[in-house]
Amino acid sequence: MNSRDLIEAALALTESGRGRPTQARLRRAISTAYYAMFHFLAASAANLFVGRKRDPAWHRVYRALEHGRARSACQAQAMQEFPAEVRSFAKAFVALQVERQQADYALDMEAYRKSDALNYIASAEDAIGEFEQADIKAKRSFAAHVLFKQRPS
Repeated sequence: MNSRDLIEAALALTESGRGRPTQARLRRAISTAYYAMFHFLAASAANLFVGRKRDPAWHRVYRALEHGRARSACQAQAMQEFPAEVRSFAKAFVALQVERQQADYALDMEAYRKSDALNYIASAEDAIGEFEQADIKAKRSFAAHVLFKQRPS
């Protein structure tokens, strides 16, 4: 999945030919913004560790990313060792994952506004852009951090 395509799909969901977008569209837009970040991270890890998309190992690394494991890793104390661009991505990843779960499952919550969805989409887009600016060693280290369980030394 291409994260840019997912961002564009999320933006398209906030548009409505007539009046305001429905709650279903706004919730789906928020969810799609999270998935843009998730798939961006999965592809980044595969690119950093394998490099060639045609290599079966690339797909194995891409599919290795788990939502819960990534969230826990992004919240770990070890995140303090990463540069600001990576920490910013991790913080946005966790926040958007929480919001995605709310948008997908908490149907009794207050209604979303279009501006809410646009803010979450912008947050995903900004975090991806910041992550891309990080040093390759930091990105590779973060990819290992979110993919692999930390064992005591």
